[in-house]
Amino acid sequence: MRHVERMPNERVAKRIKMETIRNKTERKAKIRWEDNVRNDLRKVRVKNWKQRAQETKQWNEIIEQAKFHKEL
Repeated sequence: MRHVERMPNERVAKRIKMETIRNKTERKAKIRWEDNVRNDLRKVRVKNWKQRAQETKQWNEIIEQAKFHKEL
């Protein structure tokens, strides 16, 4: 996630990140991949994730915290 956030907007991975995907449980609902990431980060109470993704040490701590979160 961190490396994709730092990419130029023209890169394929960055464009895919912003694309919408269909939620398999609800045909009408469209949710972006980034929205799923935000929801997960909200569960582990992370704010300003884009800014924190720029800091390797902070981001690695967030990932470690998320690995052991029961709701993820």
